Parts: sequence; C-alpha cells; structure tokens
Amino acid sequence: MSPRSLPWSFPLLLATTALAQAPGGYKTYENKQAELTFFYPTSFAEVPLPPTEQVLIAKFVLRQLPQELKKIDERILKALEPELLVFSFDVETPTTGAAEPEAPSSGPATVKEAMEASSRVTSWEQFAARFARWKLVPDTKKPDQIVLQWQEQPIGGETPIGYLVRKQEGSTIFGVYGFSLAPHEKRFQSQILKMAGSLAIADEERSTEAAARIERLYKDGKYRGVEARKKARGALARGWKALDTENYLIVHHSKSDALMKRIGREIEAMRAFYSELFPPAAPMDSVSVVRVCRTRDEYHQYGGPPNTGGYWHPGNEELVFYDYSYTQRTLSDDEKKAMGNRKLTNDDSLLVLYHEAFHQYIHYAIGEFSPHDWFNEGYGDYFSGAVLADTTSRVLRIDPSPWRIHLAKDQCEFGEGFVPLEKLLKAERSEFYNRARIGHYYAAAWSFVYFLKNSKEVAAHPVWSKLLDVYLAEVKAAYQTRIAAAGADADLGQKQVAGFEARHQAVAKMLEGVDLAELEAKWKQWVVDLRDPWPSQRKKRK
Repeated sequence: MSPRSLPWSFPLLLATTALAQAPGGYKTYENKQAELTFFYPTSFAEVPLPPTEQVLIAKFVLRQLPQELKKIDERILKALEPELLVFSFDVETPTTGAAEPEAPSSGPATVKEAMEASSRVTSWEQFAARFARWKLVPDTKKPDQIVLQWQEQPIGGETPIGYLVRKQEGSTIFGVYGFSLAPHEKRFQSQILKMAGSLAIADEERSTEAAARIERLYKDGKYRGVEARKKARGALARGWKALDTENYLIVHHSKSDALMKRIGREIEAMRAFYSELFPPAAPMDSVSVVRVCRTRDEYHQYGGPPNTGGYWHPGNEELVFYDYSYTQRTLSDDEKKAMGNRKLTNDDSLLVLYHEAFHQYIHYAIGEFSPHDWFNEGYGDYFSGAVLADTTSRVLRIDPSPWRIHLAKDQCEFGEGFVPLEKLLKAERSEFYNRARIGHYYAAAWSFVYFLKNSKEVAAHPVWSKLLDVYLAEVKAAYQTRIAAAGADADLGQKQVAGFEARHQAVAKMLEGVDLAELEAKWKQWVVDLRDPWPSQRKKRK
C-alpha cells in the first residue's frame, strides 16, 4: 500500500483545548496527574506501566474481542496482542553560543537508573528506532499520520498491522499508536484516529489538585517513604487501588479486599521473620511496592515472564504476582485439564508472596545486590512453605514446598534431572535460569536449603551446620569490600563485577574443609527419606 492510498487519510481534528466528553463507546482517561488528557475505546482496558517507563503515558489491551478477531487462534492473539499506547516525550532543543563543556559522567549506578536511561528518548529518531520490526510510512499529505508496515513473516498466517498519529506542541512530541491484526484493521484505524483527536496536553492546575488529594492521605505522618508512596498512587491505572502498611505499599487490582488485607498483615510478619534470620547490613528505609494483578493474563500483560507465578524486579523495585483464586474462575476447561484439575487458591497467592518477598528483602538487606541463585531461590522456596497463625500472623513453622518436593524427590531417588551439588552452588544466572533446566535447579536449590535447615545430621555437624551462615556473612563482607574499593561513584558495571566476585568468594569460603561427595550423598538420601505431605500429587512411575 502506498502512502498516497492510505485508507485513513481523512481530516483529523486535533484537540487543543480541554478534553470534551467522551463519545459513545469511549471512556475518558482518569489519571489526573498524567501529562495528557484523552479518551480511549471501552473495548480496551488499561494496563499499568512499570515505574521506570519514561515515554509511555498509558497502555491499553483488548478486554473483549471484536467479531472480526474471534475466529483467530488464541495462540496467535497472544503472540501479538492488540494494544493501544499513548506516548509523550520532550525533544532536545539546540542552544546558541558557546556551550560549557560537560563534565564526564559515569554510567548508571543502579538497575533502576539503567532502565530509566534505556527508556528515555530525546528525539523522534530515537523513538522511531523502537519499531525495529516495522517500517514507518507517513501519509504524503499528512506526515503525522503513519502506517506501521510489518517487515517479517506473518504470524500463524495472520499479518500484524499498526498505526501511529503524532502531534507536537513546542518541544513536546506526543501521540498514540497501536498494533493489531489485519481482520481488525478498519475498526482499529478508526479507534486510533478518535483517540488521537482527543489528545491534549493536560492543564497543570488539574494535576496539582490531584496531587493535593494524595498529599492529604499522608498528612498525619504515620508512614515513612511518603514521596515513593505518593508517586506510586499517582500512577495508579484505572480500577487499581493501594493499601499502605508500615514497610510496603500494596498496589492491586484484586476484587478481594479481604485477601489484600491478609497480604498486608502477612508480608509484614514475613519481613520480621526474615530480619531475625538475616539482619540487614544497614537500615532499610525504602518502601517496597507489592503489585497484585487480578488475573494471570493481566500479570503477563504487565510484564510477568512466561511460566512464572510471580517475580521481584530490582529495577522497577516491585514484587509482582496475581490473585490465584480469582484467576481460577477465568480458566478454560482446557487450562484446568492441563493443570491436572488442581485448583488455584489464595494459598497459592500467599506461597508466591512469601517466596518473592524474600527476594525483595534480601536484595536490600545485603547491600542492593543478589546472592547466588541457589541461595536466593532455595530460600525463596523455603519460605514459601511458611505456615502463619490466623490471628497473630506469627510464623508457626516452615513446611515443605508443594511446588518443589515431588521433583526434588524424583531427582534424588531416580536421578531425574539431578543437579550435582558443586554445579548447583557455583551456577551463575545464565545457567540456573536456562529454560531447559530451570525447574531442576529450582527443585535442587529448595531441597538443599531445606536439608540444611532441617536435617538433624546437619545440625550436629560442626561444619555443615554453619554453611548457610558462612556463605551469607562472606558474600556481604566481600561485596562491601569491593564496593568500598571502587569508590563512592561506583557505577552499575562495577557493582555487577563486585557481586560476581563476592559470590564466588563466598562459595569458596563456605566449602573450605567440606567433603562435597559426602555432603551430596547425605543430602540425596535425606530428600528420599523426607515425608511427602502430598503423595497423591507425585507422578506415578510404571
């Protein structure tokens, strides 16, 4: 299709004043602290953006399929889910006269800073470079209306389509773009044009009023980390809520307020439990965000990695998972069958919470870096077995992990995917999270930590009983020594090298005087003998 024959190159009325009432089939965007005002189709639902996002204002995905997409295979729709995105960024303006030479700057100091830097753009060319799989074809008469032409093979026989409309006021470029599939083309074009026509830069007074309402929530001085709390509340997507606790802000889209209150109580109880076992290297003053999506699909739309039930992201500084009980209601018969008809419940949500909250805690407790993955994931799964008192939320005991015990037993009893101990303890991230073996590494890490924490033989051994403590003390000390040597301006690259070296030093110290073959044999036999609370769920062997 040539630019001259674009089917959507009819006049576009661009809003330059306050946003008018949304027409039928559209909703007004509600975030009053956003830089732009606009309306969007009611067939789309807003999805939150990660806190490190620097360009996008809002993202929307289909909440209900139009008739023209209902016959398309669900797998194809998931591969390129129809979405609408609103953006805004400021371009750098040229200066006149002699410019002061800029002092050389080091790279980003944290993962968060690196993510913010990679998200930021200061020119149209930088923004357009994001569309690597598309060719941008402006209308010859209206160059701010742009067709995105797919440059790769169709997906499952279906051709992706895309459209973009941009505007500029002063140094600010803003607009809307989206992707869908060819059968949806006509309707999708119309929706993007209407959204673009409603786009306007927001009134500053409107944002000030919205900020003042959030400010009033914290005027009593009850909570610390108020600026971080206010920022997270100001970014809430439509329908999302926030719940404050002493150390956390729980941002959620769940329909169960009771579950959210329970999460608030129990994550504070787990944090107290973590701090007893792993005293922080320095005061932990930052407020941690816990994001609970309504469903598994929403979790993946937000950025949840495939085949995961939750994750802690040190860059976005968020612990993210979803409401498992509500997700159960949304599953198809095929999905339920694929799960062996096991039901998702609140217990699954809490299991993930206890696991991921440990990652979040230990990241800050040892100096804002991660220990070896066997330690991090092994302890995460260890804590996922926590049983808390209903009334006090005090941790009563740690049971085996229902998600790991059966594979761990198969590894140790039948050799299925068994990970040798030395390989487990020295594995770096690329090896531990290799898709082909990740499940085996998780199960091995959990069973090894559980063995060290519960085996009577380990408890009576003068060396084995101290392995976990030796590793943690050494990794903290080694990291701090290397960071101190790097200086106050250590950047992210230097910190990553320091973490790598500290982890290796800690494992070497931990294994001094240890007969690995003997320890591995005892570990395997202990796991084989471990009582299985759920024997009926273990796969049967012929």
